[in-house]
Amino acid sequence: MAYYDAEARAFGDHAEAQADHVRLEAFAALLPDGGRVLDYGCGTGWAAAALAARGFRADATDASEGMIAEAARRHGVAARRAVFRTLSVRQRYDGIWCADALHHADRADRAAIFERMGTALRPGAPLFLSVLKGPVDWRDERGCLFCPFREDEMTELLAANGFEMPDYDHGTGRLFDGKPVLTLYVQALAHG
Repeated sequence: MAYYDAEARAFGDHAEAQADHVRLEAFAALLPDGGRVLDYGCGTGWAAAALAARGFRADATDASEGMIAEAARRHGVAARRAVFRTLSVRQRYDGIWCADALHHADRADRAAIFERMGTALRPGAPLFLSVLKGPVDWRDERGCLFCPFREDEMTELLAANGFEMPDYDHGTGRLFDGKPVLTLYVQALAHG
């Protein structure tokens, strides 16, 4: 997280230029009016702010103090510091939005993270993920960890933790350093 703390403003510019408003609109359409949503790994907080503007109660978390400061500066979002494996609420959320963040979690923590997301969601609530797609973990020149997902691995994690009806889409993008990457977009529902 040291990289995101040090480069939060520049990274925030890059991230917001790639913000996926179309997918956020589709996700929001699945939520109940005034529902409570978690922007999990919120970065600049753009999604939490957009959801709040639509009348949802948006909670935001991020592991980087620098990104939390950017969320407040850019969008007035009061995010709190939390790493993925510390989510510990039961059926609090009507949806979880986790974009471009979960691929930073250590592979060994994945099963626990998916279990915690399933527990945090109310029955039938949507989960949206966008993660890097690929078979090999790596660290970039700044030491930032990337643990991409394979689609079969994602399917297993979702099924093992009570998620239903996964829908996948694929895309391409570029990391902050310009490296081209494949993206896996996932939408699923908590067991209802």
